[in-house]
Amino acid sequence: MVAVQRTTIEAVSAVRPLKIISLISLVIAMGFLILALCSTSWLKTGSFRTGLFKECTSSNEPTHAAPFPGAPAPGHCHGPSRNQGFLIAAAVLLFVALACTLFASIFNIVGLSKSDVRGKYRWYKLATVLSGFAALCELAALIEFPAAFYVNMNEYGSRRNWEVDWSYGIAWGAAFFTLGSVVMLVCDKDHEQVYYKEKTTFNPPPELLER
Repeated sequence: MVAVQRTTIEAVSAVRPLKIISLISLVIAMGFLILALCSTSWLKTGSFRTGLFKECTSSNEPTHAAPFPGAPAPGHCHGPSRNQGFLIAAAVLLFVALACTLFASIFNIVGLSKSDVRGKYRWYKLATVLSGFAALCELAALIEFPAAFYVNMNEYGSRRNWEVDWSYGIAWGAAFFTLGSVVMLVCDKDHEQVYYKEKTTFNPPPELLER
């Protein structure tokens, strides 16, 4: 009797570098979002600065008094004392973006850990959708914030030398990293991470095994 030959073809998935880079970008974006949300340095004028949840006056205010009515005393902070609708809107959008970025990172990790090709595709697709939605929320917040402040600027007194501070730039950094992650997830097609391996096995007849 002759040996039995059996040929099998199996699909093997490979982890693509762009998937890992996109995950790193999402993690960096989360860090930037948390830093921007916690900061009080979104806008500033002189010794006064405001964030999404608090406004502060630095202790080096030259007049040693509140820079304008309603502002905190030098060296102190308190919640926004004016129309804070646009601040709340920006904060809500960024919190939604943060949650979507977190889940997108988790889904990306699950996709990387899966061995099933179809399962990988589903998890990566969810990560892509959530990352895209997070990027849209971030862009909406970053466009709405300065535009709405300009409309409400009269409530902050007669000062006109306002400028965005570093926290606003950090939030833009989060948006760019999120967008970069979306681009990498979209460009790294699922079929590119699959290749097929042909395997041939020979099973000798029982008569030869007994010898």
